[in-house]
Amino acid sequence: MRKMTTTTQDRRKQMDAAAQEVVKLILRNSPDCGWVDTADSYARADGLLYTNRGGELSAIIEIKCRNLGLLGLLDQHKGELMVDESKIKALQVISQMLCAPSYLVTYLMGSGTVIQTKITNDKGEIICKKRSDKTTASAGLGKGVVEKEMAYIKLDGTHIITTEGVCRKL
Repeated sequence: MRKMTTTTQDRRKQMDAAAQEVVKLILRNSPDCGWVDTADSYARADGLLYTNRGGELSAIIEIKCRNLGLLGLLDQHKGELMVDESKIKALQVISQMLCAPSYLVTYLMGSGTVIQTKITNDKGEIICKKRSDKTTASAGLGKGVVEKEMAYIKLDGTHIITTEGVCRKL
């Protein structure tokens, strides 16, 4: 019997497919809005949500997929999402420049839960509860680990978008 292994490329495809399902969910929950993808997978934000009437920018969105469930996030990680601090700073700058709020939308693959955390207001001011700390963390999918500054974002004020596992088919 052949052992099945998941390659980094397979994992990247799975994460990209999950992110696209999350975009569909965001659009279902924002019926009068459209979505603009950013140009490449290493952009500082994944997309922009705009109103269909007038084309005004509604939000800057960063999507993350995590290999744990909501209970794991609460129990093992004390209700904190760990995100590269440079990503949070970039969302803040983009928010300041475009005068739109920014959100972190996280798909918790273990439970099929999608949550939304507001990071900045439309002035680019950080409004989430967070702390920063240097830690050893992944350098990226399949890239090993490095020491870097990480933001630990509390779930306070986070909204559950769905618990229905809309992305479980992936």
